[in-house]
Amino acid sequence: MPPKIEKYQMRLRMESKAEENRAKPPLQSPDVAETAEFLFSRSLPHRGDSDPLLLAKRKQNRAEQYLVKHAYTDCACNEFVYTKLAQAMGYSMPDVLLLRLSPQEKRPYFATEYLIAQRYLAVSDPDPSYAKIREQAENWSQYFSFQALYGITGEGDGLEILLAEDRKIYRVDTTDAFPVGNYYLDVAGITQEIGGARPSDRIQDRLLSMDFSKTLNVPACNRLLEQCLQLDSASRPYFLEPFALLPEIPASYIDGFLNTLCYFYPDFIGNYFKRYLSALQEQCAAYWRAFSR
Repeated sequence: MPPKIEKYQMRLRMESKAEENRAKPPLQSPDVAETAEFLFSRSLPHRGDSDPLLLAKRKQNRAEQYLVKHAYTDCACNEFVYTKLAQAMGYSMPDVLLLRLSPQEKRPYFATEYLIAQRYLAVSDPDPSYAKIREQAENWSQYFSFQALYGITGEGDGLEILLAEDRKIYRVDTTDAFPVGNYYLDVAGITQEIGGARPSDRIQDRLLSMDFSKTLNVPACNRLLEQCLQLDSASRPYFLEPFALLPEIPASYIDGFLNTLCYFYPDFIGNYFKRYLSALQEQCAAYWRAFSR
């Protein structure tokens, strides 16, 4: 998309979101920070699908560093939701922050207003083999739980698991999780009329009318389970664990992080995720009952 159109859409989204947030109380969340709190650098290569990345260093403590994704409208949404769910289940994910553009922010770094900062990890191997993970990672069993989450959340991009210097594996680059991508989010937040219609209305109708009865792709999960069993015959309980843990995440916890998300994205995106995750929890519980015997 031409940069001028991207900037125009960004301005319209920000105007719409400011109006929607006007009636809300001020946002107070440990998951949110201001861009004014950080120094940014553009000089980071990346092999994923969310280039270009930024390196952010907190001004008051430059040892506190983050990788920042900003180029696409779905990165912050999907990676924030994925991280909050995975961490609630006890899985190793780098901590994340949603970054809010500070009122006087003038630096020309950001392609969209949707910014997610992922804690910078000291990496010993960006693409370790399972043999290396089994030998060196303290949390090696999460390798199979990450495989399950890949199927549960409907990812189609590559599964990125890295080995950090703290001898743990971490799941990174989860933008492709969940069926909400740029196609929806580029215009979901635009409430102004364009050509006699409001883009937000079209996206809202489409997302909230989706069929949630087959949110979990059972055949895909079955294939992943078979692959894990071929790799390690003892992997079954570790693969099935997320199917048992996801349904146990309280609705209040999910509502809490979605409320934070909706200070950045349209409120109906939060409503969509509530319905999507509720259906996913029910279907994961059924999968666990069927395959844990």
